Amino acid sequence: MKLPLIVIPVLALGGFALTGLAVARFNMPPKTGPAPIAPPSILFPDRVAGVGIVEPASETILIGAHVGGVVTKVLVQEGSRVEAGAPLVELDARDADARIEIAKAAKVAAAAAVETARARAVIASLHVAELRAHPRPEDVAEATALVDARKSALADATGRLERLMKVSDRGSTANEQPTLEFAVAFATAQVAEADAKLMRAKAGTYPEDLAVAQAEEVAAAREVDALTVQTMAADVQIRQAEVARDLLIVRAPIAGTVLRLDTRPGEYRAAGPNAGALLRLGDISTLHVRTDIDELDAWRFHPTGQAVATVRGGSREQVVLRFIRVIPDVAPKKTLTGENSERIDTRVVQVIYALENPPPFLQPGMLVDVAVAAKPFETTAK
Repeated sequence: MKLPLIVIPVLALGGFALTGLAVARFNMPPKTGPAPIAPPSILFPDRVAGVGIVEPASETILIGAHVGGVVTKVLVQEGSRVEAGAPLVELDARDADARIEIAKAAKVAAAAAVETARARAVIASLHVAELRAHPRPEDVAEATALVDARKSALADATGRLERLMKVSDRGSTANEQPTLEFAVAFATAQVAEADAKLMRAKAGTYPEDLAVAQAEEVAAAREVDALTVQTMAADVQIRQAEVARDLLIVRAPIAGTVLRLDTRPGEYRAAGPNAGALLRLGDISTLHVRTDIDELDAWRFHPTGQAVATVRGGSREQVVLRFIRVIPDVAPKKTLTGENSERIDTRVVQVIYALENPPPFLQPGMLVDVAVAAKPFETTAK
């Protein structure tokens, strides 16, 4: 009976002791951690603050394809420095190469047709020249000699017939009269033929024949012109095919650095306004800061005000800014800091600054805090 009377008071005292220890521990001041990083000091207390995003001086260029196709080669990698016009990505060009060969074959055929037409034009021109040369002296002399020869033959045949007719006793030559008469008639006809040839030689070319030959000459020349135009068209088709082939090579529009690759060999990439970019390119030799200034503070901003950018993170390094330009279009705020007190239903004026001697670790896409010396109140009041 005595044991419970002793245990209960002991347990009660232990409970009171534990309760006191717990209350004392909870009332102890919390341990302080390491001292927080002190915010950087700004030389100008009256300032306009804004959030800036680092970007290339050329802004970020989204490189797309001129035409859709399957990627066969990616010639650069992220961080590569390229010159303007350097090839970046190649698409499948087998169909384009075949079209170039077809166009070249068409040009060869057109060139052969032109040579054939030129030969026909030369023949037609020579024929016209030949007709215009008539009557030629040698043709007239030849025709005159033929007339004289035929007349001599006629005179010989006529003389033999006359001598036969004078013989009274013909005897065995009685049957020669028909033969001699035929010879005279034949010689007469030959003389008439020779006279006609002589007249033809002296007359020269008939106007109708010359007109036909000249028309053939003009037609041949026009055929040459038409086929020459076809050859020129074939050259244009070759050039067109070569341009189509070159469009399958995506080239750098400016000298810059590849910021990101979004394509791989074997992927099909479409072209057009809704197609994704193959890669991102920018000139990071000079970095800019696109700063958003709240429209409520825009009246206090002045381009000549001194500006600095504070790099976020442990370094809290400050970089002097040089004013470039103001974007003359107030737009809804898009660059968000993630702070609970941040307003997202506001519009901002975007101001572009250049970073003077930025630290090496500063890269496009990083956020910085920008402070710009505000206008003096007296100036704004006026």
